[in-house]
Amino acid sequence: MELFFLCGLILFTLFVSVSLSYLVFQKTNNKSSSMITVNTNNLPPGNMGLPYIGESLQFLNTGRKGHPEKFIFDRVAKYSSDVFKTSILAEPTVVVCGATVNKFLFSNENKLVQSWWPDSVNKIFLSSTQTSFKEESKKMRKILPNFLKPEALMRYIGMMDSIAQQHFQSGWENKEQVTVFPLAKRYTFWVACKVFLSIQDPKHVAKFSVPFNDVASGIISIPINLPGTSFNKAIKASNQIRKELLAII
Repeated sequence: MELFFLCGLILFTLFVSVSLSYLVFQKTNNKSSSMITVNTNNLPPGNMGLPYIGESLQFLNTGRKGHPEKFIFDRVAKYSSDVFKTSILAEPTVVVCGATVNKFLFSNENKLVQSWWPDSVNKIFLSSTQTSFKEESKKMRKILPNFLKPEALMRYIGMMDSIAQQHFQSGWENKEQVTVFPLAKRYTFWVACKVFLSIQDPKHVAKFSVPFNDVASGIISIPINLPGTSFNKAIKASNQIRKELLAII
């Protein structure tokens, strides 16, 4: 049991470290005429890559090889800068690395910088037109801490232990060799389904995980909505998830 949670903690730490090592942000200046002007002299060094595609292929290729951070580290070394420009998934992007810059960004959110979602993500997750992204972010920040308070976490311990035991029995026991990462993801998703949706049945969780995996793959794919593409599968999976959630509600 201790070994499993240690592996899970290591995986979670790696995920958070890589995620926080770069924060993607875009600064736009909306004029009354809906024209956008950018002062290229203030942009950091970098390469925007091919038209529309940008450097998406290089970014996705490093991810498929299991080293997504290589895309970041290679460019930091190439440009000798912790800040560089690129184009990923059809979006002009600035990537920043390091604690100092990330602290600056996080402390100036909705002041100097603003959170945003690429158009490709908005196509996968249809957002409400009644509220802005800023308002939705505030709501989420108010809701999530309730699930992470010490009192709440104490209530989850028994449930997490029960799911862990079932998880070990179904995925770990009597196996000569196991691949930890997908099993850890399965366990995490199982716990999330129980906490947020009150779903604990393994068959229901497994069925629910299929469209979620399609969505996860589609988010980090080139946003070409043609039959058979990862992006198209993600849009269909998102609609399926929405129907499932409405049925639960």
